[in-house]
Amino acid sequence: MKFKTPIHKTLLVFTFLFTLVSCGSGEPDVAQPGPAAIEFFEAIYNKQDLDQALKLATPQYGRILSHYHTAQRVQSVLFNRRYDKDKVEIEEDKGLRGQSLLSENAKRATVSLMLDGTYEGNRHRDLKHVVMVKQQGRWLVDKLKADVYR
Repeated sequence: MKFKTPIHKTLLVFTFLFTLVSCGSGEPDVAQPGPAAIEFFEAIYNKQDLDQALKLATPQYGRILSHYHTAQRVQSVLFNRRYDKDKVEIEEDKGLRGQSLLSENAKRATVSLMLDGTYEGNRHRDLKHVVMVKQQGRWLVDKLKADVYR
């Protein structure tokens, strides 16, 4: 590929660098409820970082979480499920169509997440229904719906 002027080369390099930088920001995607909910559970189960989870929760839910002091206590007491320190697989259950149906103007959403991992050598799969609210352009965890099967 030949470039007519050095400006063309420069523009190509800047375009490439801009694309590279914008893709690797490292910030959690809180512009959509599903990825924000997944990031919240990643903080609790895989990173075991309660402080990170508090940043992804509403202030009201954050106060509840902070009463448990550690991510391990939140897992066992509040969420009623512990996993071994191995990686817990967390994925959004988007239903039959494989996509979320959410209005751009929505302020509340319920996200269903499937958690899959082991505890004491036994495999456990849990379905969590997470109520998300949009505050200041970010989706935050507001509460977990009660498990009707327990």
